[in-house]
Amino acid sequence: MIEHAHVRFRVPGPDGLDDRLLYLGDDEDGVPLEVMAVELDSGDLFVIHAMPLRHKYRSQYEEARRWPK
Repeated sequence: MIEHAHVRFRVPGPDGLDDRLLYLGDDEDGVPLEVMAVELDSGDLFVIHAMPLRHKYRSQYEEARRWPK
């Protein structure tokens, strides 16, 4: 999926559920993606959403791409 995320955000979960972790980055072919996960008690991530980057996250994605790696 995403080999190296450009940026990660903590997003409040709906209706008081656990926060979500939102990763923005590129897949191995350079396609911008958004991946949302929940952190489990074990520290592992459970991916609940993965799709091509939507317009609503484009500005955060573009800003993060300018940051040094």
